Amino acid sequence: MSTDIAMKVDADHLRRDAFLYVRQSSLRQVFENTESTKRQYALRDRAVALG
Repeated sequence: MSTDIAMKVDADHLRRDAFLYVRQSSLRQVFENTESTKRQYALRDRAVALG
């Protein structure tokens, strides 16, 4: 995480609940949109890293 981003996350942010929206994809969508799947997992990983 870059220093600029880390400085924007303060104690008030960390006290808040976080929600991750998970949508259902068809098997065809999963196979045809692999880049989208990678981005979704990256967003989840970033949310976890931010706390």
